Amino acid sequence: MKVLAIRHVEFEHLGNISKYLKQKGIEYKYFDVWKEEKVKNIEEFDALIICGGYMGVYESSKYKFLKNTFNITEYFLKKQKPILGICLGSQVLAHILSANVFQGEKKEIGFFDVFKRSEEELFADFPQSFVAFHWHGDTFDLPKSAKLIFSSKMYENQGFIYEKAVGLQFHIEVSKNMVFEWAEKYREEIEKEKINPKSWEKVKEDIFSTMEKLLFSFLEKFLHRI
Repeated sequence: MKVLAIRHVEFEHLGNISKYLKQKGIEYKYFDVWKEEKVKNIEEFDALIICGGYMGVYESSKYKFLKNTFNITEYFLKKQKPILGICLGSQVLAHILSANVFQGEKKEIGFFDVFKRSEEELFADFPQSFVAFHWHGDTFDLPKSAKLIFSSKMYENQGFIYEKAVGLQFHIEVSKNMVFEWAEKYREEIEKEKINPKSWEKVKEDIFSTMEKLLFSFLEKFLHRI
């Protein structure tokens, strides 16, 4: 088994997904789309993970490498191979599936509840509500024929499934270190939004351990679709 991960910025990576893949002995490779032009031997990869990023899918004229992300995603969709899109990755999936992606009314940054909207075997171990980390200002319409799985109070469309593709707007792959690294990298953004990341230090460790547990449960089922 071999997994391809598209990365749009170096510090928005797989997080605890890489921990799971290493534990299972699953090979994975990053494709840093902003500096690489072509995936070598793309046919050898069994699944695709699309990581996050600060750009919007509607900014492909500014961030020209996004068109490469779109093309790779379309390839995996046509080959009916499993795809996981996280945050920007979920927006890429929505865009490729002809749904509208647009700026939301308010940025959702921090730890907020996610609510399960429908049952799905991939998320059988997920409770009806749980806390996840969020960092996004964009949102999307639910793609036609996609199944809505998750919502939050602020945004209706937080997670969906379309055939073998899964889009998750929120982050359960993050570790505590990742959260505070992002806070440092995107300091100007959170200062503008008047968010104090020091408040995140009060987040209980069991929230991170629960997110990891849910992530691993999902990945176990997701990768068995290969």
